[in-house]
Amino acid sequence: MDQSTPRIHAQTLAELNHCVGTARRDAACQRLGEIIEREKWPEDREERAKLYARCLVLVEQALEATNKSTLLFSNPKQALGDKPLIHFLKMLDQLLNMLKLLAEHVGSVMNEAELLSEMLGAETYSILQTTCEDFEQHEQMAQQVLQSTMKIGKEMVQRNTEIRRQFFSADDNRRYEKALSEYTMHYREGIDRI
Repeated sequence: MDQSTPRIHAQTLAELNHCVGTARRDAACQRLGEIIEREKWPEDREERAKLYARCLVLVEQALEATNKSTLLFSNPKQALGDKPLIHFLKMLDQLLNMLKLLAEHVGSVMNEAELLSEMLGAETYSILQTTCEDFEQHEQMAQQVLQSTMKIGKEMVQRNTEIRRQFFSADDNRRYEKALSEYTMHYREGIDRI
């Protein structure tokens, strides 16, 4: 940035809180990985939809923290390293939204079976049930895609953090560790209440 250009307050705050934003992002991604990498998703559709909603909150938190803590103003070259990570987080957001919608749709059809059967007639309702079976299969495939994507994403987050931390001062590292501890506890305890 040209030294003659006046700095704005938001730039200074973003740079000052870069380490805290990185910690917040890392804690959200860590909790997201713990949820996504589970061996088996809940059988109950409503429970799965709730779990997807929790994951969406974590992705949104990670995206917000990444966007706010990017060093775009002070180090544009380093900020370029955030682009693939932001793309990854946006992709996770879309995948999770799709999974949540699939689970909710099938759940709605099953919960309103009697009403839909009367309204649509037996033949059309039968077709709707068949599409629901397809949706459930697509949901299972999307879960697998989500899990494999998360494995790649964990590596991206870790590498991005390593690069960011090369620019941290000793105080930035201290603040990062403290914020990471606090956000980790927050996301472990708070996210399950959603």
